[in-house]
Amino acid sequence: MIYDSAPDIYDLQYATYRDDLPFYLRLADEYGGPVLELGCGTGRVTEALARAGHAVVAVDASAAMLERATERLAGYGRVSLVHADMRELSLGRAFPLVVAPFNTLMHLYTLSDQDRALATVRDHLEPAGTFAFDVYQPHLGQLGVLRREAALASALGRDADLFLVQEHDAERQLVESRYYLDEPGDDGRFTRRTATLTQRYFGRFELERALRHAGFADVRLYGGFDLGRWLADSLGIVGVARVRGA
Repeated sequence: MIYDSAPDIYDLQYATYRDDLPFYLRLADEYGGPVLELGCGTGRVTEALARAGHAVVAVDASAAMLERATERLAGYGRVSLVHADMRELSLGRAFPLVVAPFNTLMHLYTLSDQDRALATVRDHLEPAGTFAFDVYQPHLGQLGVLRREAALASALGRDADLFLVQEHDAERQLVESRYYLDEPGDDGRFTRRTATLTQRYFGRFELERALRHAGFADVRLYGGFDLGRWLADSLGIVGVARVRGA
């Protein structure tokens, strides 16, 4: 997975991404903390929440990502980083708000994985708690073709070059992105790092049924962070779910 072998590529790729932050910050302001964040990665959303004064328990299964998050969040005293699989997490406490930002749920590849992770969310929510998340809908470019990621390669510097190939398995609802990073050494020779990111996308009703099966009575799915109506051509699904009805 790219998060284990190339967290630096991940950080560069999303260094300027801010679309989701106002949404999660509004929820944290409304429902209070501490906030439980699943799939915190290198701490992009975590840092925004902490900077706004919220206490955060941030969980990720990748030790490499958490290592970078530790550096990023060193100055924030109200952040706890936890190395754990969201399917098996057991913190022994409940939260008013649980969030799974930026496609975290897309790393659940089987129905069992999904059920276990959503049960974890349910178990860590206060009785009137809220669960919020976002996942993308596949609107893919050219598949099976090696594409040079010029902007990212330039950001990497050192005369590095970065290439990407994407494949789509429609039957299994999987998108696979393979990255190839060529970097020059001190001797002028290039070495290649490879990383693969696999994500499973959801259908709108499939996702709603999974949430209801997990015990959420109030499930609201939107087409974006502005909480507009979900449409078939929406770029993603933004969800807010509660155990009790509104």
